[in-house]
Amino acid sequence: MDVIPAGRARRRWTAEAKARIIASSFEAGANVAQIARAHDMLPQQLYAWRHESTVGKRAGEETLGFVPAVVEGGGDGGPGGKADQEIVIRLAAIAIHVPPGASADHIARVLGAVRQVG
Repeated sequence: MDVIPAGRARRRWTAEAKARIIASSFEAGANVAQIARAHDMLPQQLYAWRHESTVGKRAGEETLGFVPAVVEGGGDGGPGGKADQEIVIRLAAIAIHVPPGASADHIARVLGAVRQVG
């Protein structure tokens, strides 16, 4: 009789742990393979989780939240500062430059078009 090992038992990840791992893989400069190894998983699994998380967001299941704002350069962009500075929204491989005076409706339409294209 031959005994064949069954291999690794399938692990169950809590939603919180999965979300934390996915979020860390989207941080600037993150290395997906290193993050996967640190959690004793294959990079393919982490890429699949990342894909599932972005597909869900595209389907309108995303919840609204805050994103970090990065202020580049010196200028005085605070209250009472220069009003002619533009806003740059970076999404994956694209950057949307919002000119001074753009209406919220216009920005929403542009972001909606970007979301549809995916």
